[in-house]
Amino acid sequence: HVAMPTKTNGKTIDTGALGVPGNQSCCDCGEPDPRWASFNLGITVCIECSGIHRSLGVHLSKVRSLTLDSWEPEQLKVK
Repeated sequence: HVAMPTKTNGKTIDTGALGVPGNQSCCDCGEPDPRWASFNLGITVCIECSGIHRSLGVHLSKVRSLTLDSWEPEQLKVK
């Protein structure tokens, strides 16, 4: 998958993120229309896989909702 869009100004990014090629399905299981993302890994994930990523701990995967959470520009930079 590729980096998330960089325009946010603290707003939700669901439309922009899902418009990026490769982000239309969960990176882990392939479920279409994911609504979560791991911003440090630069991937989109479904609700089920987001729970797994959260259980790994924030030192491995930092998960945020594409529709419920606000995103800061720093969170959108994939390293």
